[in-house]
Amino acid sequence: MSTTNRCGRLLAATITAGVLLGASVGPAAAWPIPLTAEDNAFLGATRGKFPGNDDQLLTAGRQACRMLYSGQPANAVIDSIAAQYAAAPGQAAIVLNAARGTYCTQAPG
Repeated sequence: MSTTNRCGRLLAATITAGVLLGASVGPAAAWPIPLTAEDNAFLGATRGKFPGNDDQLLTAGRQACRMLYSGQPANAVIDSIAAQYAAAPGQAAIVLNAARGTYCTQAPG
């Protein structure tokens, strides 16, 4: 077998191994995303008190903060969160208060 042929096979084997290893490591390293202390505190304050799973709760909390930082008043944030997630205004207020206590403690409004 010639040196060129061996090098070609070695290169092909190396590329194949790299692709297979990369495909198996990529998703495992990317998921699950670890929760921060703030995430855990927020979830503890909102689980069972607002409709949806943890991902939806975290999204609603961060959305509430973005709305506050964009200058929307608290009542508008509550109304918007309630409408978007089919929640009662009281449930949306729980999300807003929990977000203020964990994610956006310096938010205006």
